[in-house]
Amino acid sequence: MDDSGFSTMLTRLSEKSRDDYYNPYTKFSWPDSVSEEQWWMNPDYLTVSGTGLIEDEKTLKALARLETVNFFSLHVHGIRELMIEVAKRIHTPDFAEYNEYLHHFIGEENAHMWFFAEFCYRYTGGIYPEPASPLRREGFGDLWDDVVVFSRILIFEEIFDYYNSRMGKDPLIPDILREIHSAHHHDESRHVAFGKQLVKRLYDRAAAADPSRRDEIEKYVKDYMTYSVRSLYNPQLFRDCGVEKPLEVRRKALSHPVREAFHVKLMARVDRYFVATEIFRTSWGTDHVNA
Repeated sequence: MDDSGFSTMLTRLSEKSRDDYYNPYTKFSWPDSVSEEQWWMNPDYLTVSGTGLIEDEKTLKALARLETVNFFSLHVHGIRELMIEVAKRIHTPDFAEYNEYLHHFIGEENAHMWFFAEFCYRYTGGIYPEPASPLRREGFGDLWDDVVVFSRILIFEEIFDYYNSRMGKDPLIPDILREIHSAHHHDESRHVAFGKQLVKRLYDRAAAADPSRRDEIEKYVKDYMTYSVRSLYNPQLFRDCGVEKPLEVRRKALSHPVREAFHVKLMARVDRYFVATEIFRTSWGTDHVNA
């Protein structure tokens, strides 16, 4: 295998991380408060957008605040898992060639975890608990465990970058939120580029050693994509903003045709990646729509 292109990318990404380094603890000018009269998330991106399930603007603005907290909370929990899994592998023989960039990666993700949590604790009293996942995280065999871990990371990063890239330049939301989204998007572009190359390499290695588990891994990754979408619809958000029958509202929102079409759009880029690399034989979007 000719690794010259991959090595060049790693060098370039490490250089970019050094050049773009910032101190997260001094980067942001934290205001004393964030107005609850403003939209904390563009209403077009709320989990009930297009459904007609909630029409009162006051309730929708409250939901926008809570969905922002949930969104940042999912970041915190996801980044913590990401850092644990990367730390397990750094300076091990199978990951030796990635060591330098993985140090940058961990440092940047630590910064992200801090500023997402800092916003929540400063302005809302804290983060939401980590949602329970029905999916196991390991036990596929060492090589396939690597594929699963970094596929999860890639999916996590792609979903949140979809929102970050849009909220980071949205004049509707408060300045501090726009700045946080923008900073995260700037860093994630490097992480996604690295993740796509790494997952493909790890997959090819695992498939060559044990091709019998390919179907199992495809199903698992698709199930994780579904779980990730569902985690955006935290029923506690609906309870906390006073919506009656919150579980029913969540169920109706999740299954609404407008939202299902949005889910496919949200996942389109990472779904195309998995199909193009032949990690998926059929797209998650097709399976999702036909489910």
